[in-house]
Amino acid sequence: MEVPEIAEGVVKVKCVARDPGLRAKIAVYSGDSDVDPVGACVGSKGSRVQGVVQELRGEKIDIIPWAEDPTKFVCNALAPAEISEVIIDETERSMEII
Repeated sequence: MEVPEIAEGVVKVKCVARDPGLRAKIAVYSGDSDVDPVGACVGSKGSRVQGVVQELRGEKIDIIPWAEDPTKFVCNALAPAEISEVIIDETERSMEII
């Protein structure tokens, strides 16, 4: 197990999006305010995530903090891009990000 905090249930993987061979984005959450979920998954100098990167043959992996708020979540997912506005259309279940 690369991340003991996940095995113990302290850190949870909330969602994953992947473009195979190119990039994966993994949103993580910690039920313990003393545990940084991103830091726990990445490890010191990337030591924990490197095993996964090697298994995926060098695929880029972004580990981001989960947020219940859709605006905050999309900002986390697109960081470090500067987002000036997020328009949510709940009827269409879509977002416009500026």
